Amino acid sequence: MATTQHDPALAASRISGITDTPVRRPTATTANLEEEAELKHYTCLYFGYASNLSPRTIKQRCPDSLFISLARLSGWRWIINETGYANIVPGDAGDEVWGSLSFLSYRDEVALDESEGVPFGHYDKMKLKVRRIPQDIAGDEWRAKDPAGEEVEAIAYVNPQLVAEGKIEQDYVIWVRKAIKDAKSCGMPEAYAQKYMAKYLPKEEGDLPDPEKITMVRSKYSQGHREKDADLLPRGFWGRG
Repeated sequence: MATTQHDPALAASRISGITDTPVRRPTATTANLEEEAELKHYTCLYFGYASNLSPRTIKQRCPDSLFISLARLSGWRWIINETGYANIVPGDAGDEVWGSLSFLSYRDEVALDESEGVPFGHYDKMKLKVRRIPQDIAGDEWRAKDPAGEEVEAIAYVNPQLVAEGKIEQDYVIWVRKAIKDAKSCGMPEAYAQKYMAKYLPKEEGDLPDPEKITMVRSKYSQGHREKDADLLPRGFWGRG
């Protein structure tokens, strides 16, 4: 659902209203895509749980995006599946997945569908109910101040078929580490990262680049087609989720 004004504050104030309308699935062949993708015309609320857990990464990857806060998905757990990339799977009552919550524009949503491999069956686009976490509350403290939280519906990229645990791809390690670092600065508990994410990461950092010096790139579309591929990293370098 697109907002009718360019005011990000107005869009943010309508966060609950996003849940009232099903997410419109965009296609890269839609006519006049650039017009529909006008900046700050948000079409969905997105829950990023892997590399896009980092507000900086999602902004680099989706330049029109507006980061709202972190959010928590109850009853699911974070894994690295057999592809070597992140996935979330149904878990026990005590399990949870932390993610970033952002508004996406139409063109960013289209580009993200492409890079996450939705057209190729790598991930399904699902709507999940998550609880928004006030950004000014650190770590677990938010539970005591606001036990219920604010429930909203957001899209997430999930592969319900590939749910076996696997070994993380080497080129993905740096993105997960960056996500953990950035999310912790926004209030994600260290205990969450240790319980679900740390076990997949190598103990030694080796020759990996400095997380501060890496930048995510995005697909570029014009009238339903990519303008060029020269600036794209190989698919294995896309930080999925």
